[in-house]
Amino acid sequence: MLRKHEKILREGGMILLVIAAIALSEYYFFQLWRLDWQVPMLYGGDGIYWVGQVQRSYGDLTASLGWPFYQPPSPYEPNYDLIYDLFVAFVGLFTKDTGVVFNLYVLVIPFANALAGYAVFRMTGMRRWLAFAFGVTFGLCPYVQQRLAGHMMLAAVEFVPFSVLLCFWCAEDPTFGRPGKGFLRNPRNWLALAFAWGIANNGAAYYPYFTCFFLCVTALCLILRDRRLSAGTPCFLTIGEIVLWMIPDFFPMVLGMIAGVGSTLTNGVYRSPIGADIYSLRISSLLLSPNGYGWDKLARWFQRYFHLLATDEGPMYNENAYGYLGIVGVIAFLALLALLFRNHDWRAGREAVPRLSDRLWLLGRLNVAALLLASIASFGGLIGIFLRFIRGYNRISPYIAFFALLAAGLWAEWFLRNHRGRGKALFTAVLAVVLAYSYWEQQGLFNPKYEEVQTTWYQDAAFMEEVEQAAGEDAVIFQLPYMKNFENGSLNNMWDYTLLRGPLHSDTLRFSYGAGYGTENDVWYKETSELEPEAMVAELRAQGVAGIYLDLDGYAAEDQQQTLQDLVAAAGCSETDVLAHESGMIYYIPLE
Repeated sequence: MLRKHEKILREGGMILLVIAAIALSEYYFFQLWRLDWQVPMLYGGDGIYWVGQVQRSYGDLTASLGWPFYQPPSPYEPNYDLIYDLFVAFVGLFTKDTGVVFNLYVLVIPFANALAGYAVFRMTGMRRWLAFAFGVTFGLCPYVQQRLAGHMMLAAVEFVPFSVLLCFWCAEDPTFGRPGKGFLRNPRNWLALAFAWGIANNGAAYYPYFTCFFLCVTALCLILRDRRLSAGTPCFLTIGEIVLWMIPDFFPMVLGMIAGVGSTLTNGVYRSPIGADIYSLRISSLLLSPNGYGWDKLARWFQRYFHLLATDEGPMYNENAYGYLGIVGVIAFLALLALLFRNHDWRAGREAVPRLSDRLWLLGRLNVAALLLASIASFGGLIGIFLRFIRGYNRISPYIAFFALLAAGLWAEWFLRNHRGRGKALFTAVLAVVLAYSYWEQQGLFNPKYEEVQTTWYQDAAFMEEVEQAAGEDAVIFQLPYMKNFENGSLNNMWDYTLLRGPLHSDTLRFSYGAGYGTENDVWYKETSELEPEAMVAELRAQGVAGIYLDLDGYAAEDQQQTLQDLVAAAGCSETDVLAHESGMIYYIPLE
């Protein structure tokens, strides 16, 4: 009993060490001493969209968007990240401050990733200090840092390790996922249900899709080896569990599409049949370090190379620049590819204790299957012709990273168990140095512009306070230029979702932006924005609009001042009545 108690204490102590390591890493590498907690650390593009999602979660913002013909949100909206909603709801028990909640969400993600990685490394037999080292490496891997700057829900890869663990269980445990009398007596079957729920509610449909793909690959390996279809039953059952958990999330969207109403995610969002090729995986992005492997001269050379790619390849070089595996990850990734050329009698599920060689064999197959699915001009591109809403195949890279780290960790564990004396001590020292250097080298890829964002945030708050006083309570504000909701894309120097800057700082005004695409208000908003200034002002006054919110960043530089002057003249107000944002790029033109 004492021994069990000691194990629990040691495990708890190591978990606390994982938490402490991530906390210190975030503080130092993210430079958190520069953070103003009341201000979101990200405030542009997809970042500002998620700032808006925080306010929506607490019942704010939604009712102030899509005026003057306001319509309640569609009942057919999907919920593609329930874990985010639960986190925001929990934090909301203590504070609903937009900046605090948003910043906590961003900063908690690496903790969840590292703890999940640590748990799976331990469950696959790695000793504590190895699980710690590989866990924190995965928790703050380059892909996570790069995704934190925009697609935060994709940086949350905490269920990727459990997806790989499920593949292991399907291959190694003859009693796992087998319907029958003993099904409920196997604790792994209960855990699989919990993992399936988490996978289904993580990664905006991408990670469930990729997990099901890897389970299919595992099933194929088992079926071809055993020469019977039933060998893949555990994999198919696990896929079914994931799909069942996804139904409540996405079924409303499917109903909306059947009813011809759609949802915000489907209406007006064009997915090109070549999108899967454009946003596919680049193997070079997995291997080339943005930090030059810690060598500044090499980093500068790589940056010039990346710049040439962005210049010469245009849309083909995009978010697929993300995904660098880290030094240890790169070595293990290449080793897994090399092992494909080695003959091996795969005996997973036939041995009492899982063998390292069997696990590496499966990881190698999963690894190459990921490349065949996701690389440029591969099978994902063919699938994307028909399944257009899954297009960012580069987002498979955290799975590849985990395959590599797990392979390296399992091999290191095997070496430590099977060697003694001076050789073991030397290996331990070298491994510790390599892991530490690899962890340090992959940092620095998340660099929020804290001071710039803080300045803009407080300027926006002050400007909107002036607008509220000038327009009056419940006044309707027409925003220019027009941007559709959702995924409009950038306009000149104005990022997508930038028009949320006004609504985020007002509790009393109503805004034209934010209606669902194709709704009455959206159609009116677009058509009115295309009118000549005099006709536009006449229509706005007829609809009771109090004023125009004009963001000049949405116009070409040579048209900005002329656009402002034309609208002021059409409104018939004096220049002293026009409110100017401190940046000189946003104006409020009163119509009353």
